[in-house]
Amino acid sequence: MSTTADILRRFGAIAIALICVQLDYFALALALPAMAEDLRSTPENLQWSVSAYMIALGIAMIPGSRLADLVGRKKVVLIGLSIFGIASLLCGLAPSAGFVIAARIVQGLGAGMYFPVSFALVSNATDDEERPRVLGFLSGVAGIGTAAGPIIGGLFASTIGWRWVFFVNVPIAALGVVWGWYHMREQRDPALVGKRIRDLDFGGITLIALLVAGLSLALDDLSTSPGSFWLTVFPAVVAGVSLVGFVVREGRCRWPILPRELWRNQRFTALVIAATIANAGLCVMIFVATLYLQQTRGLSGLTAGLLFIPAAVGLSVGGPVSGRLAPRFPGQRVMTVGMLAGAACLATLAVTQNLVAYLILMGLASFFLGLGFQFGNIAVQSVVPPAQAGAAAGVLLTVMVTTGGIGVVAAAASIEALGGTTQAAMSATYLEWAVLVGVLGVVFGLWQWRRADQPVVAS
Repeated sequence: MSTTADILRRFGAIAIALICVQLDYFALALALPAMAEDLRSTPENLQWSVSAYMIALGIAMIPGSRLADLVGRKKVVLIGLSIFGIASLLCGLAPSAGFVIAARIVQGLGAGMYFPVSFALVSNATDDEERPRVLGFLSGVAGIGTAAGPIIGGLFASTIGWRWVFFVNVPIAALGVVWGWYHMREQRDPALVGKRIRDLDFGGITLIALLVAGLSLALDDLSTSPGSFWLTVFPAVVAGVSLVGFVVREGRCRWPILPRELWRNQRFTALVIAATIANAGLCVMIFVATLYLQQTRGLSGLTAGLLFIPAAVGLSVGGPVSGRLAPRFPGQRVMTVGMLAGAACLATLAVTQNLVAYLILMGLASFFLGLGFQFGNIAVQSVVPPAQAGAAAGVLLTVMVTTGGIGVVAAAASIEALGGTTQAAMSATYLEWAVLVGVLGVVFGLWQWRRADQPVVAS
C-alpha cells in the first residue's frame, strides 16, 4: 500500500493543479468589490470575470480530455497548467476590466484542458486497490481549494490587494509543472494509435462549445436585473439546437468526441447524476454563506473568509473518506446517504442564527455534499475502461460545473425575488435547496439502491 509521501511524490503535481482550479474559482467572489473600485468598474460588470472563466472551463473539458488521450495526458496537463499560470499573471497585471475578463477566458481554457485529464492520468497509473485511496486523497486536496477560496479571496482583498488572488497562482502553477515534468509518466490511449489531431471531431467540439456557452450566457443574463429577453432566449435556443445537433452527430460520427460506450453505461450515468446533485447543493451553500456572512451579518471580507475554515475542513476530510469507503460500499448508496444528510444540513442552516452552530453546520454540509461529488470522481473512474477514463472525467466535470453554475444563478434569483440579502430570504433559499437536494436524493435512492449490489471499485 502506498504511503502518503509516495502518493505526493508521484501525484503531487496533480494535487497542485486541482488546488489551482478550485481555489481560483471560489476566491474571486470576495475580491470583486475591491477589483471594481481599483479598475473603475462595477462588481456587476466584473461578474463577467467569473462567468467567462466558468464558460471557458466548461467548453475545454471534454475536448481537452479527448486530445490528451491522443497526444499524451502528461503533456496536456503540463501545457494546461502552464497556460493557467501565465493567464493568472496577466490577470494580476490587468490594467482594465476588459483585460481581466479576456485573461480569465484564457485561464479557464487552460484549467479546462487539464482538470479532467488529471483524474484519468491517476486512474491509468494505479491499480484497483490503490486507485480509490489516491483519488480520495486528491479529491480532498481539491476540496481544500474549494472552501479555502473564500478565505484567500477575503484575506487578500482586505490586506495586500485583489491582484494577489491571481499572483498566488503563478508560483504554485510553476511548481506543479516542474514537479509533473520529473515525476509523472506519459500516457496515451492505445486504441488511438494511428489517429492524428486533424482526425478529432472538430464539429462535435464546436457544438459542445456552443452548448456550454449558450447555456451559460442565458443563465448569466437571467440572473441580472432587469436582464434582456433576447440575451436570455437566443443563447438558450442556441444551446438547445447545439445539444440536439451534438446527439445526432455523435451517433453518426466515425470517431466521436464522446465514446459511445459512455452513453450506454447506466452505472456511469447514475454516478454523474448523483455527483451533479451533490455538487450543485455545495456550490449554492458556499454562495449563500458568502452573502449571508458579509451582507446579512455585516462581517468584513477578511472575517467572512476566515469563517469558511470549517467548510474547508469538511471538504478536505470528505475526499480521503470517499477513498476509504469506495472498496467497501456501493457508490450509489454512499452518494444517496451523502445527498440526504447534506439536505438535512441545508435545512438546519435555514433556521440557525447562532454563528457557532452555523459554522459547524457549514462544515457538516461541506462534508456530506462533498462526499457525494468526490465519491463520484472516484467511482466514475472505476466503472469505465481505462481508455475511456479521460472522456468520462470530462463528461462528469462538464456537467457538474455547468449545473453548479445553474444552481448559483437560481439561488441568486431566489434571494433577489425574496427581498435581497435579508435573514428571511437566506433562510428561504436554504430551505428551497434542502427540499430540492432531498427530493432528488430520495428519487435517486429509490432508483439505484437495489441495483448497487457491490462496491463500484470491485466491479
